[in-house]
Amino acid sequence: MTSPPGGESTRRRPVAVPIAALVAATGLGITAAFGGFSEAPQEPPKQLGPGASLDQGEFTTKFVESRTVFQPDQFGGEGKRFLEVELQVTNKGDETTGVGFPRYGKTSGVFFAASLLKMTPAIADESGPTVSVPGRSVPSRQLHPDLPATVVLRYELEPRQHAPKQVQYDVGTFEFSAGAIKNVKRDWLLVKDGDEADSPPKVVAQVTLPVRQAGNLPARQAGNL
Repeated sequence: MTSPPGGESTRRRPVAVPIAALVAATGLGITAAFGGFSEAPQEPPKQLGPGASLDQGEFTTKFVESRTVFQPDQFGGEGKRFLEVELQVTNKGDETTGVGFPRYGKTSGVFFAASLLKMTPAIADESGPTVSVPGRSVPSRQLHPDLPATVVLRYELEPRQHAPKQVQYDVGTFEFSAGAIKNVKRDWLLVKDGDEADSPPKVVAQVTLPVRQAGNLPARQAGNL
């Protein structure tokens, strides 16, 4: 039998393995070594603007606008200036609830307004904003089931303070508690960003509202401040 030229047996040619396949295989090995695939990143907050509506579990909220208003002083003083944020809120629950107030300083918010987690830029006001449902006589602070209501947050500005060109709210949402603890009433609670007891509320949306420069407060509103 005739040998190949040079008297040596035929050698097998090396098989080329794509680099991408090697990298993928190495990556799978590392992932398996460290306990499998990591969780997918959380969905970022929705970015909303004027006129947008948000389902907050217990409420449906439409973010109408932000504006400045001026209240003249009846005795010839400088008067007061306010930044207002107007919302339209529908209570989807079965019971009447309050508008409450948002978080400010070290004070936790309550009821609907507790879902307004943070406003940027913050308005320096130790007592926080007033929150109400304007009326013809006395403003209300209640939200009745299935009845859309105009809710106004009013922040007092310092005499020489410039109003911001826009404000942004970090907004949370509510979920109905399972009532697992005996003798504890089932209720709507803010969704937390984590499983720990001290986890902060989860930001589900960021709402940016340009601030419209408006005129004087109507007399009926000015008298109810």
